[in-house]
Amino acid sequence: MSAPDPQWANAWSSTVSRTEPRLTHTHATVVSRNVRVSKLDAELLDGELTQMLREPVSNALSLVRPGLAETYRLEIDTVIRAVLFWLSVGSHRRATYAQGLQNLQYARTSGFARRVHLFGILSIGGPYAWARMVGSMSLAGWADAPHTSIRALVWRLVQRIERITKVAALLNFAAFLALGQYPSIVERILGLRLVHARPQILHSVSFEFLNRQLVWHAFTEFVMFAMPLVNPMKARAWIVRNVRSVLRLPISVDQSVKELPEDVCAVCFVEARKDDTHVVNPYVTGCGHIYCYVCISMRMMAEADECSCLRCGAKVDKIRQYLQL
Repeated sequence: MSAPDPQWANAWSSTVSRTEPRLTHTHATVVSRNVRVSKLDAELLDGELTQMLREPVSNALSLVRPGLAETYRLEIDTVIRAVLFWLSVGSHRRATYAQGLQNLQYARTSGFARRVHLFGILSIGGPYAWARMVGSMSLAGWADAPHTSIRALVWRLVQRIERITKVAALLNFAAFLALGQYPSIVERILGLRLVHARPQILHSVSFEFLNRQLVWHAFTEFVMFAMPLVNPMKARAWIVRNVRSVLRLPISVDQSVKELPEDVCAVCFVEARKDDTHVVNPYVTGCGHIYCYVCISMRMMAEADECSCLRCGAKVDKIRQYLQL
């Protein structure tokens, strides 16, 4: 076999040298886009872990003094986040617990330990100090200070910094959605980049649990919407009446109610279990039994077309005032 032409060999080497950097850059871009969902999921999972640990701490503090957990809720969240950060990223694991579940870790670069410590201070201690400072200034009435005073100037400066920070966070999130590298501003400033801990393991997203949660959420929302529209007493009376008619069962009446004197309201007796509850403002049903007007009218409003007489089981659809001759 003859040796390849030197011109062809030079042309091939030149083509490979020009296309290899482009292929490498394209591959890196695709990888960064693939881990976008994993990074967002890790951030949400870390927040859920903080909330889950906050509940037992709050319950324990409520035993010491009621309302103590709500008073120091910001401190509790900060301590929990700091402990979790120290036990995960701060202990040379290079990833939080949620990031480890998502097969992510911070890429080790020069000065990595110093950057991680700064990241913990700025991302956990910074928001706490800022929130407490703004809260103290607000309680001290800095917002209502004279317009030309130092307090008013400082308060306007703080408000401007907050607005700039929110705009910067929005722009950073838009850049993250486009490039998929730095989820937060602090990570972008410090150059902390999340990469796959084990690149050979593909991250597969299972939607089975998500679909089940969506179905149950939609079902509970429907139940919460429909429950106020359902009348429990009317529904119970309708079920009992239809089951009785299908099975051809005789109408059952409480014997103690059936034997009550005519001047005793059966509804009052059932609710209070006292046989001295005499009828007040008597009204008579179609079956000839006497009730208090308030009792029988409320029962008819609650059960509507399914209202039945407690003494004989007959259907009650209208009442009239009882006039004793």
